[in-house]
Amino acid sequence: MIDKISTLQDVQDLYAWFQTMRDTQPVWRDERSGFWHIFRFSDVNTVISDYHTFSSARPRVAGAESATTTSTQENSTPGFGKMLTQIDPPLHRHYRNLVSPSFTPRALSSLAERIAAIAQELVDKVRARGHMDFVTDFAYPLPATVIAEMLGVPLSDRPIFKQWADGLFATQLSDADIERFINQPAMAQQFTRIAEEMHDYFKTLLEERHHQPRKDMMSELLAAEIEGERLHLEDVISFCILLLLAGHVTTTNLLSQAIRCFSEHPAAQDQLRAQPGLMPGAVEEVLRYASPVWRLLRTTKSAVTLNDITIPAGSWVFSWLASANRDERQFSEPEQFTITRTPNHHLSFGHGIHFCLGAPLARLEACTALPILIEQLPDLRVAPDQPSELLEGISLFGFQHLPITFTAALPTTDIKE
Repeated sequence: MIDKISTLQDVQDLYAWFQTMRDTQPVWRDERSGFWHIFRFSDVNTVISDYHTFSSARPRVAGAESATTTSTQENSTPGFGKMLTQIDPPLHRHYRNLVSPSFTPRALSSLAERIAAIAQELVDKVRARGHMDFVTDFAYPLPATVIAEMLGVPLSDRPIFKQWADGLFATQLSDADIERFINQPAMAQQFTRIAEEMHDYFKTLLEERHHQPRKDMMSELLAAEIEGERLHLEDVISFCILLLLAGHVTTTNLLSQAIRCFSEHPAAQDQLRAQPGLMPGAVEEVLRYASPVWRLLRTTKSAVTLNDITIPAGSWVFSWLASANRDERQFSEPEQFTITRTPNHHLSFGHGIHFCLGAPLARLEACTALPILIEQLPDLRVAPDQPSELLEGISLFGFQHLPITFTAALPTTDIKE
């Protein structure tokens, strides 16, 4: 079992481990933690789709087969209220329906021009330098600005959002840490502090919207109703926190992984420069080949059998999206990065009722921003002589820092007609 990822070599080792587990132990219980791990595409798809058997509600106690987990619809994360990602139907359906209309491709289509403008502004800031830290200079500020504008939070607070995201995701818990984290309150102090800061931040803004509504998502959530009743303020706060974090973290990782993949496969980058219309397919291949989310957690509501192995009720089950996306039973030559791959039914955004709400927005941001980067930053590649810094852990696959180089040029605003 590989507990933490720190380098790209660790990533290669993890993918090699996936291959071994898919072939030899596709349903595996880690004796150290008592957690179950699922590796094959078909099984992962079952676990993340079958909410009748595999609950998204967080168990209160981590652990082994004898765990007396209670997964209820009222389960919530301390400081966050009810999180959409951690509740099951029917309540999940009601909550998701409140915000899903704002995240359909049609609803988001009007954002394309604004996304392009933000991307161009960010590129213009670095064009003359010939280098940048792709995460801090582009991959983070682009989606953070977009989701901040949608929610209606001040753009000047963007550094605070990054501090929160870094505090929650930069160093993720290993399996060995998780049970101790759950059962030892002292280990949760940093997360509790960040949760309280975000809670208080949005509570203040929402109280302002209560007295003076605006045309933004915070105001819409305050006015939203479920079966004739307004949402509790704590649940609106929870929505805002989830949208803020999920609205930029995954896209930041997707953009960073795209640049890494294009740098490692220069022929693909040349093809995209010559044929920008291939970018949507390239983005899907980045999602498959370098899934921004390593795995998802579910809890069994009842005993269930997968691949002739019985998983008891109350078990923690980790479904490895990154392994499923490299399963040769589903994908031809899965170790190859092929931007024209079709079909490409990867699981990077999940599947079923918990399919990522922000997937259309992430795709739109990537398909809008990446062509601008490739066209305007010639010879773009990951800097060979500067270390990249990965997010540590086995939940999210992204970078804290990704130095890149390119041929310097004048900003578009300085080019004379």
